[in-house]
Amino acid sequence: YLHGYFVSCYQRANSDIQKAIGYPPPDSTEDALKYMNVATNQVSNRFKCLGLTLEMPYKDCETNSDPSVGWSPERSKQLGSSLVETLDSMHPYLRAEGEFWTEFSDGDHYVEPTDNFKEDGFIMLTKRFYSDVRPHDA
Repeated sequence: YLHGYFVSCYQRANSDIQKAIGYPPPDSTEDALKYMNVATNQVSNRFKCLGLTLEMPYKDCETNSDPSVGWSPERSKQLGSSLVETLDSMHPYLRAEGEFWTEFSDGDHYVEPTDNFKEDGFIMLTKRFYSDVRPHDA
């Protein structure tokens, strides 16, 4: 629940955030435990908290592309500064008890990202970065 809320808050704060394009979660807890060398999994398991990896685009992002400039230092700064607003929105729910997620709007629920680009209409270019994912008709 927190992951979905985090991504939704971040996307509202910065249109460069891509909600549906990314690495899908592991199929099970056992699968996640195989990848404890990934910081997100290590933090989540060790501290029993939300752990996330933020990947910055190196070329551009699909949700808010700028063909004339691409990704820029200014957009990187904005991506970082909009994280403060996101964390402020998240603060009341960190370590919250009870069914706090019932307060979230439908748009704040988790959307499982996909890297199954062939099935979902995306093609992979050269490297496995969010910024390297483009729809077939681009």
